[in-house]
Amino acid sequence: MMRARIVRFGWIVAIVLIAMSGAFAATTTSRSALGTSGVQKSEVSLGDLVADAIRASAGANVAFVSASELKESVTQISAGKVSTEDVTAYVAYTDDPIVVVKLTGRQIKQALERSVLIYPKNNLGFLQVSGLSFTFNPDGPQEGRLVSVNVGGSPISDSAAYSVAMTSSMANGALGYWKIWTKNDIVNTTDVTIPKAIDQFFTGNSSIDYSNLNRIKAGK
Repeated sequence: MMRARIVRFGWIVAIVLIAMSGAFAATTTSRSALGTSGVQKSEVSLGDLVADAIRASAGANVAFVSASELKESVTQISAGKVSTEDVTAYVAYTDDPIVVVKLTGRQIKQALERSVLIYPKNNLGFLQVSGLSFTFNPDGPQEGRLVSVNVGGSPISDSAAYSVAMTSSMANGALGYWKIWTKNDIVNTTDVTIPKAIDQFFTGNSSIDYSNLNRIKAGK
């Protein structure tokens, strides 16, 4: 009897492990290589991808991913077939749930100013973005470097409210962003993690192309 229970338990464990191993198994075809080199001070292809996946999963206007949430590496994912597992290998925190924060345009601009505050020095708080693009003057004064910000292709409005997807850690003010928003600004908490968001994104997109990085520009 005891042996039968042990065998049955063993099969249950095996089934669970098999299910877990295939939990995030979606694939897509990337038309360009994907990487994180320079993530602490510049836009990177994997940063764009992860931010897009987070924004899509939450149905938000904008998404932020801090440099600290991605593992910087000179190694790239080659163009061609790419799996969720390939991308997740570059994600620093895979269990942090995605939340949606309601921010004004002014708060978003303050966040972007913080992102480029010490540029061109490396900054763990440098933000990869989705749903918006911005230009900043690297020679401008700190907290006064933004030149322009567009959300959904239109100039941002200081007084308008926007939904911004990010991880729970970021939403709770990590990396000094508590100066701009608080947990009281959270309007939705999901059970979706970054790996799950990537898996959903790949399931809905049979091909991706991040060869053109034009969301963050240094200029005057």
